[in-house]
Amino acid sequence: MTSERDALLSAVASPERAVRDIGDLIGDRLAFGPVTAGPGGMATAQATGVVGRLRARRGTRPGSTEVHVPVQLDIAVQMGSRNVPVEARMTVRIGLEACLAPEEDHVLVEVDELGPGDIALETHTRGVGGVFVRRLGNLDAEIRHHVIGYVTELLETPEARELRRIPLDEEGEETA
Repeated sequence: MTSERDALLSAVASPERAVRDIGDLIGDRLAFGPVTAGPGGMATAQATGVVGRLRARRGTRPGSTEVHVPVQLDIAVQMGSRNVPVEARMTVRIGLEACLAPEEDHVLVEVDELGPGDIALETHTRGVGGVFVRRLGNLDAEIRHHVIGYVTELLETPEARELRRIPLDEEGEETA
């Protein structure tokens, strides 16, 4: 049997709201870099990406939601005078957990810590440079590391923190 509190959390912290809010934060394009990459920082990488259609579903606990963010990244890895293009397709899973604040006047949405297992990744490289980057540079781990940093930083911005605090009115409904 669902409690009133659980019903409130499910209504306020809905998957639709999560998709809207995270989509607004991320936008439809992203970019990061240049960042050092590879053993001993032997390379630099710069990425630009296109964000696909976000999906979300309710988690197993009341107020929990998973948002899946598909991204197509084009990465330029610079090693000395050689530029190695890398194409990466990924889906980032962001776990959210809503809880009623002690004052019971708002809902707080906490973000699960993002880890390598939250990023489904497929990369493609070409040529000798691509083989070298993939084998020596642990390419997939490097991409996951930088994506985790990017997403974590984004979700800790003042704008994101404000979106994670959802006010309630006297009747327990979300305010606009």
